[in-house]
Amino acid sequence: MTLLACQIFSTIAHEGSFARTAERLHLTPSAISHSVASMEAECGFPLFTRTKAGVTMTAAAEHLLPDIQRLLSCSESLDQSIARINGMEKGVLRLAAFNSACVTWLPQLLPGFQRQFPGIELQVYQGSYSDIAAWLKNGTVEIGLMSTSSAQELDFEPMYCDPLVCIAPVSFRPRHPGVVTAEELRGQVFVSQRPDTDADIQSYLKKNDLRVNARCYVIDDESTIAMVACGQGVAIMPQLILTRYNNRKDEVCTLRLEPAASRSIGMACRDKNGLSPAARQFWQRVREFAANL
Repeated sequence: MTLLACQIFSTIAHEGSFARTAERLHLTPSAISHSVASMEAECGFPLFTRTKAGVTMTAAAEHLLPDIQRLLSCSESLDQSIARINGMEKGVLRLAAFNSACVTWLPQLLPGFQRQFPGIELQVYQGSYSDIAAWLKNGTVEIGLMSTSSAQELDFEPMYCDPLVCIAPVSFRPRHPGVVTAEELRGQVFVSQRPDTDADIQSYLKKNDLRVNARCYVIDDESTIAMVACGQGVAIMPQLILTRYNNRKDEVCTLRLEPAASRSIGMACRDKNGLSPAARQFWQRVREFAANL
C-alpha cells in the first residue's frame, strides 16, 4: 500500500464514513472509493463493510490497523526530522489525556507549545486510562498523559504524585476533622463513575474492601462534585481535579483519606526512543511543568 492509501485506511477507520474521510483529506468521494477498491484488490480480502449507518472495519482490517498506524507514525516522525534539519518545525502531534489533565494541565501547556511551534498541528484525544492505553498501542496517538496503574507494558515516565481525597456533602461529619477512614466509608452511599474512568480509585476501593453502594452513576468529574454537593453521596477523587472547582468549596468538604493513597501520573508512549521531534519537545515541556507544580 502507498502512504496515501494507508492514510485513507486509517481515516476511514476513525471517521466511520467515506464522505467524512474525503472531506478531511480534501479528496473526492470517488477517489476514496477507488482507493479502497484498490486496497482490497491488493490485499485479496474486503476491508470495510458498508451499511446505512456508516462504514465498519472487517476483522481482517482490524488486524491490519495497528501496523498501518505504526507506519503512518514512522512517516510522520521522518517528515518532522527532515523539517527540523531544514529549520522548519512542522507536522502533526496526536496527544491523549484523561479528564483532569485536560481541564487543568493542557490549558496551561498547549498555548505555549503552539506559540513556540506554530507549524505543529496538535490533535488532542480525551479518554479514560484504558482508552489512552489502547490508542497508544494501535498508533492512534503518539503520546499520552495517564496513570502508572494503567501503563502496563507501555514506556511510562512518572512525573507527578496526585493524592486521592474524599469529597462529601458539607453535612457529613467524620470522626476527626479533615480526615475520613476507610472504615467510616463502609456503608456510605457513593456517587460513582464508570469502573474504567480511574483505575487508581478502583484499586483503593478494592484494597480497603469498600463495596460501593451507589445510586448516582455519572461520567465526568463536574457531575460527581454536583451530585455530592446536593447530598447524593460521597466520592473518592484525585486532588488535581478539585483545583478547578475552588468556587465550590462551600458546597462540599474535602477530606484526607486514611489510609492515604495517591496516583502517579505522567507521560506514556510505545517506545520513547522512537518519538517524533514534536513529541519529544512536548514530553520535555510536560516534565518541566510537572516539576514546578
